[in-house]
Amino acid sequence: MADSGVNISEKVLKDLARLAKVKNQSVQELAEQFIQEAIENEEDMAIAKLAVQRDTRNAKFIRHEDINW
Repeated sequence: MADSGVNISEKVLKDLARLAKVKNQSVQELAEQFIQEAIENEEDMAIAKLAVQRDTRNAKFIRHEDINW
């Protein structure tokens, strides 16, 4: 993918560069790691929110063993 058009503030870039140096990683590698972790966290929170919405008093519970995979 070409230029993503993402702009990052100078302060965040400096902090990222400092942390990358401490962790002995490239800024690119560290930024990708943080972005991937943030995406996974957002997905986890969305799934948890959906689970809470679907959890009702009269929910029918199905045992894992009873599902025909």
